[in-house]
Amino acid sequence: MLIDEITTSLNKMKETGKVDLSIANSLDSLSNLFKESKERWLMSPNTKINLYFYYAARIAELVVSRIKERFLSSSQVDADSKIVEDSLQVAGLLGDMLGLTQKKLPDEDSVKLVIERTRQLRAVATNVKLLESQEKELEDVDKLLSYMSKLRK
Repeated sequence: MLIDEITTSLNKMKETGKVDLSIANSLDSLSNLFKESKERWLMSPNTKINLYFYYAARIAELVVSRIKERFLSSSQVDADSKIVEDSLQVAGLLGDMLGLTQKKLPDEDSVKLVIERTRQLRAVATNVKLLESQEKELEDVDKLLSYMSKLRK
């Protein structure tokens, strides 16, 4: 699984104390998976619960994007080790989010879990400065508003 590959790579970087920027490719792949999930939930004609899964995929995609930015802009040893440690703190939650947002037919338990994991990811990502700015987070609001207006009809 991709998230396991990323976690293994992060742990190796932590052990060696050296950042391997090839992780950017894996982060791109992970971001694309969240993007695909996000779009699928947005376009799905199902119920209002899709909004929770869309938002979960959106937040996860933004966190992955921020991780990649920080890796690519790190130039100091301290900054390098900090981004590795910070990334490891959210890796497990990103794995959970990936599994949840790729579900085809969510049940009541997975809805509760996706809400809980989204809150947890936001909290941890905020603590380690891996959450994008509010402006970036709101970029897709027009798509979301369009989706919500379809639900009202």
